Amino acid sequence: MRIKFVLALLLLSATATSAAEKIRVSGGGITPMHSVIWVAQQEGLFKKYGLEVEYLTMNSGTLGVQTLLSNDSQFLFSTGALAVTANLQGADIAMITGGFNLFAFKVVSRPEIKTMAELRGKRFSISQFGSATDFAVQASLEKFAVDPKQVTVIQLGASSNRLTSLINGSTEASLFTEPFASMAIKKNGMNLLLDMAEAGMPYPQSCLMIKRSYLDANRDKASNFVKAIVEGMYFAKRNKEATIRAIKKYIRADDEVYGIGYEYFLGQHAEGLVVMPDRKGVELVIAQMAKTTPKAKGQTVESLRVLDSTILDELKKSGFIDRARR
Repeated sequence: MRIKFVLALLLLSATATSAAEKIRVSGGGITPMHSVIWVAQQEGLFKKYGLEVEYLTMNSGTLGVQTLLSNDSQFLFSTGALAVTANLQGADIAMITGGFNLFAFKVVSRPEIKTMAELRGKRFSISQFGSATDFAVQASLEKFAVDPKQVTVIQLGASSNRLTSLINGSTEASLFTEPFASMAIKKNGMNLLLDMAEAGMPYPQSCLMIKRSYLDANRDKASNFVKAIVEGMYFAKRNKEATIRAIKKYIRADDEVYGIGYEYFLGQHAEGLVVMPDRKGVELVIAQMAKTTPKAKGQTVESLRVLDSTILDELKKSGFIDRARR
């Protein structure tokens, strides 16, 4: 009887394991906004909806989109500009939630640089060409009538690399999200030239993306994934200590800096996750790309099929988001 009981337990365990759908999600770049995923994983919310999720850390969204296109991941949480870029090449990526729907970057310079105009002839570091930092450089410079061609743009990868180059003088400016912006300014004496979010510049800075082919074949899984991260977002807003514990696994900083990152992304902007990316921001991406990419000329949000609100619409209609908010 004892042997039969043990075998039964093993069988039940195996059944439960197989029932959990294994999913991979890539995170392009690292910001506290990604904690909606980290918290969902930490607090068992993916398992609650029958999913076993692996999070893939990527230094840039450009690398992240490659995992999505190669089917090495099923979801990507990064800049929506990647969906535009990929779909211009014939891909079928759609943004299915928002996230941070403004440019989250702060333009930070060395102490001797006081204005955006002084960046003419200087070196400006980004993570990677085609990434959100690339689009942000162009938009921020043009806002102050600086021709991007007058600036040398260098790709250096992760925020930590860009901060190091700023400190040692290899570059004169870069773009940082929180908490790296505060680390650069408060800890290393750098200058804040522009807060792009405060300036109200719309942009699909972070959003959840999926291949339409996967969405069509796995709609229930996609819906359950979104449910988990929506619950993760509201949990994060209510539970600062547990959320910072999740953030610490991915970002190295001190407690003051963690608090800044938490308040900026989750305190002020977290509910951008439950609305779609701002259409004007997507149009900005298309317009910027049309300057250098012939295929982008004449394209629209509709022709590129980069927005799909159906999952969020269903969750709102069912009352799920209102219940999660309470």
